[in-house]
Amino acid sequence: MALAARAENVALVREVLAGLADEVDFGYALDDVKAAVSEACNNVVVHAYDGDAGPLEVEIRVHPPTLEVVVRDRGVGIGGAATPPPGIGLAVIEALTVRSELRENADGGLAMAMLFDIPKRDSPPDLRVGSAPPAATERLGVDGELEVEIAIMPAVLGAGVLNRLVSALAARAGFSIDRLSDAQLVTDALAARIAPVLHDGYLNVGLEVLERTVALRVGHLREGGSARLLAGETIGEPGPLIERLTDAIEVIQAGPRETLRLVMRDARPVANGAA
Repeated sequence: MALAARAENVALVREVLAGLADEVDFGYALDDVKAAVSEACNNVVVHAYDGDAGPLEVEIRVHPPTLEVVVRDRGVGIGGAATPPPGIGLAVIEALTVRSELRENADGGLAMAMLFDIPKRDSPPDLRVGSAPPAATERLGVDGELEVEIAIMPAVLGAGVLNRLVSALAARAGFSIDRLSDAQLVTDALAARIAPVLHDGYLNVGLEVLERTVALRVGHLREGGSARLLAGETIGEPGPLIERLTDAIEVIQAGPRETLRLVMRDARPVANGAA
């Protein structure tokens, strides 16, 4: 995943880890993973960009019985004036991981690589299907600022991850409980139907967040994949759920690939000028 290195975004990384743990058995390691990765992300926020909000990238690879997490920045690096000496943050990471390594990126900045033990049981059987997704910094090929971009392979891992991520961002945007529930339903519907229409075998989702608005950019889809996603029916729902619960839909064509953009707003009245 790729996002801005801001303090409030560290919570989004923890939500992604918790969502992945909904699909893959972390055993007793989840708290250690969240604590160590949060520490690495906080180091980026505090030290990498001299107070500015540069890019933060998190790569997670599941190889039961191990989990590898790499936290990257594009900041000042080891030779930068703002880089701190080894301190309690690095000691915490070392204590919580099987192995950790702080290294310089070839193109600038630092990477903290962390390895954790997780159970081998109850893991999805096809974690190694297909090639790896591209780097998190590869964009969806559309204009606009993205709050978060995440690439997931295999798509079966996307359900828990996207549900938690979209829920956190909808809450940040000021959605009511009812509208937040709608956002979860849309996300679950997408995750349940998307695997057969993916063009490259991996799920790429970008999220924009404005006041009381969340937009999802979902790709890369096969030609006609957007229509197939929107036409799907959900048991117990009177009609296509995604179209009913979103405020705007756009299909962006790029050669044989499509990106589906869905906009959700909370349009409830604001009383007495309160947000």
